[in-house]
Amino acid sequence: MSLLDIGGGLGGIQHALFERGLNQATHVDASSAYLRAAESEANRRIFTERIEFLKGDFVDLAKNISPADIVTLDRVICCYDDMQSLVKLSAEKAKMIYGLVFPRDLWLFRVLLPIVNFIISLTGTPFRIFIHRSEDVNRLLMEEGLLPVFHQSAGFWQILVFDRK
Repeated sequence: MSLLDIGGGLGGIQHALFERGLNQATHVDASSAYLRAAESEANRRIFTERIEFLKGDFVDLAKNISPADIVTLDRVICCYDDMQSLVKLSAEKAKMIYGLVFPRDLWLFRVLLPIVNFIISLTGTPFRIFIHRSEDVNRLLMEEGLLPVFHQSAGFWQILVFDRK
């Protein structure tokens, strides 16, 4: 089995799946710091040779990335303004399973989001948080031939898994 972990952060998903039989992973992240930390942890766990680390914006890199059996986006959609491109291009890469974690689309979160983004802007970082409509994400994934098989809410977050039939 192969994994494409978009916004893989420290590599937790990859490491958990390697311990359960995953053969190969591609880790894409825009953060050099996360990639260095993930590579260091992969080296410690002796997984480095089975992971391809790619720095950059997945949407920009997508045409050069191979499909994988499993595609994951853990808390990535909420950090990306062009959700449609991200979801469509990443869904095209999923041969079997597509999993994602992103904020629930609740009115309270929509009310609080501008305040949170204002506070973040005071730090001088360009980072912002986005809440995308769950229906829009689901529709895009189903248009790419993926069907929902699991959904769970956990506080601010929702966890979804789709399967390619």
